Amino acid sequence: MLSFLRTPKATPPSSVATVIRSAGATSKPRQMSAEDRADAQLALVLDSIGSMLHIYAQHAFDTDAQTSEQTRAAVQHWRLHATNGSASPTSGDERASAGILERDWKGLLRFFSNTRRDEAVFVARAQTNLRESIWAFVGGLHQLVLEEHEEGKTAHEQICRVKEAVASNDTASLKRETMAAVSVMETLMEKRRQRQQQQFSVLAEKLKSLGRELEDARREICLDALTGLPNRKAFDKYVSRSIELHSLIGKPAALLIVDVDNFKSINDTYGHPVGDEALRQVTRALSRTVLRRVDFVCRFGGDEFAVILQETDRVGAIALGEKLCKSLREVLDAPRGNEQKLEYTMSVGVAELALGDDALSWTHRADQAMYHAKRAGRNQVASLTREEAERAE
Repeated sequence: MLSFLRTPKATPPSSVATVIRSAGATSKPRQMSAEDRADAQLALVLDSIGSMLHIYAQHAFDTDAQTSEQTRAAVQHWRLHATNGSASPTSGDERASAGILERDWKGLLRFFSNTRRDEAVFVARAQTNLRESIWAFVGGLHQLVLEEHEEGKTAHEQICRVKEAVASNDTASLKRETMAAVSVMETLMEKRRQRQQQQFSVLAEKLKSLGRELEDARREICLDALTGLPNRKAFDKYVSRSIELHSLIGKPAALLIVDVDNFKSINDTYGHPVGDEALRQVTRALSRTVLRRVDFVCRFGGDEFAVILQETDRVGAIALGEKLCKSLREVLDAPRGNEQKLEYTMSVGVAELALGDDALSWTHRADQAMYHAKRAGRNQVASLTREEAERAE
């Protein structure tokens, strides 16, 4: 056991800095008694523990066990318990335990050890996945170079035969060698297509394991202050990565643009604070509906939100959009005491990612679909394919 835990005294109300300042307040420093020195040392230890836990919480990140927000909240709870004697996170008793010896030091140690172990396992697996993905890519390139060389030799030999047939002026030979060259080229192209498909499948499986890292990377970007969601800058980065990932994996992806109906009238009628609360209610509806960590939700701007769904086609995205509209109704109907009950709806536009889409075209098509839903009467979901969007222009 640490030596300071043997001290039966409660935590002194002042910090060690206060003790030192009071000791030096007179022209002649008074000699600290053993009891005062013990109090100062204890305060220093508790201040240090509190500072270390605070710094640890600041740099928390998502693991398989819990999110960074959950880790930060738990560390804050333990920090207050250790330094101020607030209730232990594991006791279930809201009463404070001010005395040093009454505090759950073993519980704090278990929490810290388990959290660090979870982080170590998560980081080790992420590093392994990243290395395997890189080596899969390198191995694929290496095999491609070898096979391209062999195919190049085969194609060159066949072309030489065609040239010889042309030089001989033998029509039958020229026809025979030309047809043989066409057959060889078709075979080579089919083999290349199959090889690329196989290589992409292998690489895609490796990249899928990095989906969590792709999702976690968005947290490095600033969040929207009002809703706590990633902002437009995060969307611009994530949507490009999603398109790149889609080109390799080949799995469907869908984009939802969500817009609050008649939001301006809410601000004009009730004021901006109520409008802000409406946006937070939409955020709660989104958090209840979009549950997978591989999916992405952000505040797109103003009263618009964006959702990117991985491995989800148009039908699945429409179903989720309808579920989202229902979830908003449940949020609005929930009892809120004396607070103003709001009545509003949302319109949702859906666009499935199509081959050749870039961030601008994909977003524009989802935005078109959202306005289509508004023109159709609001409070509904609309979807547009690329062909439908082009006809609507």
